[in-house]
Amino acid sequence: MKIWNSIIFSTIFMANLSAQNTIIVGTYTNSDKCSSGGIHIFDFDENTYKYNLKYRTENIINPSFVSLSPDKKFLFSVNENGDKSTVTSFEIDENESRLIKKDEKKTQGEDPCFLISDEENVIVANYSGGSINVFKRYADGKLSDVVQNIKFEGVGVDPKRQEKSHIHQVQFSPDSQYVLANDLGLDKIYVFKYNKTGEKVLEKVGEFDAKKGSGPRHIAFNKSGKLIYLVQELSGDLSVLSFDDGKIQLIQEETLLSRKVRFNFRAADIHLSDNEKFLYVTNRDDADDITTFRILKDGKVKKIQQIKTTGRNPRNFAISPNNKLVLIANQDTNRINIFSRDLKSGELAPTKKSIPVCAPVNVIFYEKGK
Repeated sequence: MKIWNSIIFSTIFMANLSAQNTIIVGTYTNSDKCSSGGIHIFDFDENTYKYNLKYRTENIINPSFVSLSPDKKFLFSVNENGDKSTVTSFEIDENESRLIKKDEKKTQGEDPCFLISDEENVIVANYSGGSINVFKRYADGKLSDVVQNIKFEGVGVDPKRQEKSHIHQVQFSPDSQYVLANDLGLDKIYVFKYNKTGEKVLEKVGEFDAKKGSGPRHIAFNKSGKLIYLVQELSGDLSVLSFDDGKIQLIQEETLLSRKVRFNFRAADIHLSDNEKFLYVTNRDDADDITTFRILKDGKVKKIQQIKTTGRNPRNFAISPNNKLVLIANQDTNRINIFSRDLKSGELAPTKKSIPVCAPVNVIFYEKGK
């Protein structure tokens, strides 16, 4: 019995000793304070916080957002570069932890900032171009030229930030029947019917008018696809929305800000915990914080924590596969800061550990073989 208990203990100990994962980081390469090179791949241990840079691209311009294909065989990145902007596809070599460039295609719109993909298509949000591009994705990871270009016209109420359309995100609904697009410039969410293999891949079927001047930036669907959580960059609001048969309605709106204090801010990224009990939102500039909300039974939210990200300009962030960590890309301090996450309360705490990366913007976990 003692021997058996010892074996069990040793097995549990070894399992807890190492929780090796891979993280992929998209960056800006135009920093005058450090050298990035583009996309970074790190081995990362969730238990010890130890990291090891395995690979870094060279001369990939501003891959500020990256996205894995559903089969995890390919990685797609935007390349923000004004009217020379492109989208790049890479094959992932798991054995060598490296990327093999497969293709690069020009966008029909400036400064792509977000993209999604499935087995058939890669769909891109062009921020400065105020447009959405659809590329066909081939089995070998290569891309077609743009097969559909949807451009939006108009102005918003903020003359500095809403002088025209600014598409900031595209997102599949969980059932893949729809694609939603957030327009920061025109305060709208566009709803498209998704025709995966059709000639007209995106077919607009509706739109939702957000609060004027709010600047819709990113959304997160719950798993059922019935609720959407929207962060609005310009107003610093979090909205809870219902989604039913392509129609969006407002349920609740909460602020990320103190009602008594005014300062510069730009709300950024949003993610739900895996068990959908908590929601996290980052905010930049003078705020430089992350807010935790508890998800109530009716889907509404209650703010329970707001803490500094211990770095400047927090952009995208990721919750680790074991759900115990949150990694936040702080662009202006060239660090991905590591926060521990209480599974019961949902609250975060700084670990004082970080991963140095030049101008990190986007961080995602890549689980090998999954």
